[in-house]
Amino acid sequence: MPKKGLLFFILLIYSMIGFSQSPSSDSIAPKKQAASPSPPIDSTFVTNKSYQFDSIFLNASKVIDTTTFHANTFEVLERERTIYSTLSNTGLAHKSIRFDYRHQIGFDMSIPSVSAYLQNESNMLSYLSVLPYSEIRYVMTTGDKEQHLNVRFGRQFAPRLFVSFAFNTDYSPGVFKNSRSINNYFWVNAHYFTKNQRYAATAFWYRNKLEMQENGGIANDQAYSSHTETDNSVISTNLTSATNFIVSSGIGFEHYFNLLPQKTTTTKIEKPRMENDSLAQKQLVNDSIHIDSLTMDSLMIDSLKIDNLMIDTLTVDSIVADTQLVVKETKVRKFTLGRICHSFSYLNNKLYYNESSPSVAFYQPYDTLLNTSKSTDTTLIRAFKNTLQWNSLGYQKYDDDVPFYIYAGISHGYYRIKSYDYLEGETLIDRNFNQISASGGIIVNLFKSTRITGHGELITLGYQIGDFSIKGQWKQFIGTSSKNYGSAIFDFQIKRQSASWFEEKHTSNHFRWDNDFKAATYLSFNLKYNYKNYCIGVKQTSISNMIYFGTDARPTQNEGVFSIREAYLSFHQALWRFELEGYASLQKSSNEEVMHLPLLLGQLKVAYSQPVFRKAAVLHPSLTVRYFTKFYADAYMPATRIFYLQNEVQIGNFPYIDLSIALKVKKATIYVSYSNMFLLTGNYDSFIAPHYPMRDSRIFIGINWRLFN
Repeated sequence: MPKKGLLFFILLIYSMIGFSQSPSSDSIAPKKQAASPSPPIDSTFVTNKSYQFDSIFLNASKVIDTTTFHANTFEVLERERTIYSTLSNTGLAHKSIRFDYRHQIGFDMSIPSVSAYLQNESNMLSYLSVLPYSEIRYVMTTGDKEQHLNVRFGRQFAPRLFVSFAFNTDYSPGVFKNSRSINNYFWVNAHYFTKNQRYAATAFWYRNKLEMQENGGIANDQAYSSHTETDNSVISTNLTSATNFIVSSGIGFEHYFNLLPQKTTTTKIEKPRMENDSLAQKQLVNDSIHIDSLTMDSLMIDSLKIDNLMIDTLTVDSIVADTQLVVKETKVRKFTLGRICHSFSYLNNKLYYNESSPSVAFYQPYDTLLNTSKSTDTTLIRAFKNTLQWNSLGYQKYDDDVPFYIYAGISHGYYRIKSYDYLEGETLIDRNFNQISASGGIIVNLFKSTRITGHGELITLGYQIGDFSIKGQWKQFIGTSSKNYGSAIFDFQIKRQSASWFEEKHTSNHFRWDNDFKAATYLSFNLKYNYKNYCIGVKQTSISNMIYFGTDARPTQNEGVFSIREAYLSFHQALWRFELEGYASLQKSSNEEVMHLPLLLGQLKVAYSQPVFRKAAVLHPSLTVRYFTKFYADAYMPATRIFYLQNEVQIGNFPYIDLSIALKVKKATIYVSYSNMFLLTGNYDSFIAPHYPMRDSRIFIGINWRLFN
């Protein structure tokens, strides 16, 4: 992998060059003069937000998790509170076995079976750090040359210009035939704010490239579970020459303009007469304003807040008048007309499926082949989207406690889908869609204890006209600031959702359908109680006319109403040097003919911290256990990249146990993990999807290293 190594070396050198530059003068914040020196700022305290402007102004920054407890969690599928069905190797298709329908109304650009490995504008971050920040994560396994590299970086490159980027590469050859994965992504975003904060712009670009071999699962489950063959690379698989190749990319920008300017007044202050004007300037500033070298408030703006007064830093630095000092005072408006926001994005998904042996028995139960010699199915999806919105935000930032916020907007999307056989050059499907939607929402905080939010969207013209989504939340804080008893949260959502473009019509070498489905309706209620790091809740989702993929791996519709009920809990607790974290879900479908779920699933992680080497380092062993009860998990179809219903094979009732030992030294954490160690008992009934065993026991060696100036 010489090209990847060269790219990593260039990124590392570029980051080091960035570290060698001193922070600009715009990141120096004036403060009140104190009798004692201000405490030093922890330069390792790094926060992040979503790159969208609403997130920057409405939500509290999230602190980057630098604890040792999660240092060994490099697999993205293990970061959420669920368990995924996977395909015997990292980087391949996956599906959560905990019900959680997240699809939004409108044209669907997502690729559900690989969504966890795709980066886009919805999940990229903007890093906020006093000093330039970067993080390097590298993981390798012994024996099969599996490697994972992740680099993240963020800094202020110029006054009021902030740039963040991330690069990731995953290479895993797999232990079964034809199960290799090579996944890469790169994203970058930038924010720019004008000096007076009235206008700002942000832009992004990302590209994902996924290369996944598909083996269709092992041909005989008993060959693995009996463990008569210790070399998994010789076990027969259903497919030996199939490959999925996905490229997902996007580019776009967002900008806003505040309708009213900030309130600015000018004050003239007599300058002391001294022979040396530079000494007078220095003395005046020292007597009136104490300037700290670095503060977290200097990250996003030039105009910095002192009590209720905003003093422009560049004016303070321009003390050049002969007899007077001019200071511009900028006060935060109590009333604003809001801002106008506009965003544009261009998204492009390229999906390729190659199979040099399409006539094998694996495909025979499905449609007659169009090409018996080779499958070269290709689908291109392009999207252009413009959104114009007004919201009530102004210049002030909030940390989840905005007193009142309202917004409304309209969006237009143009979409094109083209399916063809790139080997034969034959176009199978070529469709264009236009879609116009209106949306709006509100946030209200009442009595410092109640927070109400709501959002609505309606497809008003074009494709999927009439689809809508309404969701809201009531969050009630219990107790007082001195006696906090947690919060109760009630969420609801109702939506009407038509079939997606893929569920409506599809043509390929192996599958063809043209459906006319009714729109499905989803109604969900979720009630939970949070106290410190504990959460307990219940949820119900009722679905009418649900569209799903049946046992023939084709989309079908259940013309009726059924429900999924769930009770769940999660916790994180520190007890002396011990640390525990876990979650559990108890779920049940009222119609198990169309929705298969495990009755119980959960995870528990226990860790212990021990200072070593005279407290210069911390030793951190941990044990993680994941478990779910037996059920008929959905099967996977490589030719369409979807999971579908099956009633023949049950999986589950097998504990997946991982052991890890980490050593944290300053800003670096080194760890060694041993995965799926329950196989040491001789029980190999460890299937994670029908005909796909869980990954074998292996040793992972990793390092996480955070770098600062």
